Amino acid sequence: MKELLRIVHGCLDGIGEGELRDYNVEIYEGDILYIQGVEDSGIRTLAKVFAGDCALKGGSLFLNGKKVEDYDRNTAYYYRIYTITAERDLVETLSVAENLEAIRHLPFSLRPYDRKKAERKVNAYLEKERVDIRADEEPWMLSQTDRKKLSILKANMHGARLVILDATHGFYEGKEAEEICELIRRANEEGITFVILSRYYTMFAEIASRIQILARGIDLKEWGRADERIRLCLRRPAGGTAAAGADTFLPGFLGMYDYEWEMEDGIWHYLSFVRRQNPLFWAREVGAHIPEPGCSFDKDTAVIPVNSGENLVSNLDIADNLLLPIPHRIGRGPGGVIPANIRRNVLEKFYRTTGIGPDKTQIGDLNRIQRKILSIYRWELAHPQIMILESPYSGLMPEEIRSLRTYLQGAANRGIRILYFSKEPDDMREDCESIILTQNGKNAKIATFSHFFPPHETDGL
Repeated sequence: MKELLRIVHGCLDGIGEGELRDYNVEIYEGDILYIQGVEDSGIRTLAKVFAGDCALKGGSLFLNGKKVEDYDRNTAYYYRIYTITAERDLVETLSVAENLEAIRHLPFSLRPYDRKKAERKVNAYLEKERVDIRADEEPWMLSQTDRKKLSILKANMHGARLVILDATHGFYEGKEAEEICELIRRANEEGITFVILSRYYTMFAEIASRIQILARGIDLKEWGRADERIRLCLRRPAGGTAAAGADTFLPGFLGMYDYEWEMEDGIWHYLSFVRRQNPLFWAREVGAHIPEPGCSFDKDTAVIPVNSGENLVSNLDIADNLLLPIPHRIGRGPGGVIPANIRRNVLEKFYRTTGIGPDKTQIGDLNRIQRKILSIYRWELAHPQIMILESPYSGLMPEEIRSLRTYLQGAANRGIRILYFSKEPDDMREDCESIILTQNGKNAKIATFSHFFPPHETDGL
């Protein structure tokens, strides 16, 4: 097998994202290499090294058997190494067709670009690959799963030789993960090598030709294809310590509990205080930006206060309430008018995703729990990697809790990490196996919910 990339004794301080201390890996042509990080692993730091965003401070990196001293994004581009992340591989302001086809013409060619011809070509390509995305859609309109599919297709069309799939954010399970796996298999059969990075056990391990565990910056173990013994190790690696997914983010959910905190200061003040008091813990276990007080979104994080359902604008219809918070994500035509087809697509997706009937068009048509769901869902359009919800079930009736829980579980399946803050631990028990414990914002640690709160301790709370 031909060696594409090799790291020998790699070292790098990840500045809050885990360090590489003595890391070794070989990537061969035709590989699907799955790397799972556990125990303050440095997996995010490794993702940045592969992408060319930061260089090793110690050790060596080889490409095609030759040592490379200054590996960066330009070097990765030259060697046809394509990194798929949630942050930068798609251009939000371009359509699917423009991301896959038009971008290939610029800036290297002066040939005219025929938009309609490109859309026909891309639609035919998407149909051939059995991917249900339209060429005229924009990336912000797509789910995380569809965005990952589009990124893989883009890498293929742009002649990638090695694809680094950064799956350290989001949750991948069920039918959506199977569809991504199938696309990876087909691309691999066409000659593309894959490295998949994850912080917890995912279905991607099932298609890997090699599996590696990265722990505390060191390549701990390596195997061939997954079997029951290896799956157990991936879920409970390193001498029985639970994997990152088992002790941090189970199907997308994590709780946050602090009985001593006085909530008069607001959820934003609490989150900022916890981050200041526990910087390394926050970077490792949460990794979220915090919006300015009173703001609900910043970069990849949405903060949803307990009274979010009351923050809708009652004299605007549902579509306007969906579009209002995120104008920078919406394509506007002449005069700043949002095209009717975008407005229609956003509204139809809202009905389809939430199960709320299309007969409801005005805020007044919605009941209390539907308004709550709308107030949360509209921030999905900004594609957050994490939603932090303050006491999401506070004051709700049992049937309302069931409706909201169904929506939030769907959001987790769409790749959004859900973090609850609540002073009532029973509110989190059904969703969160693990919780972040703090004492008045200090001394943060991860605990298994069932261990810290046995059933008798929460009875009557």
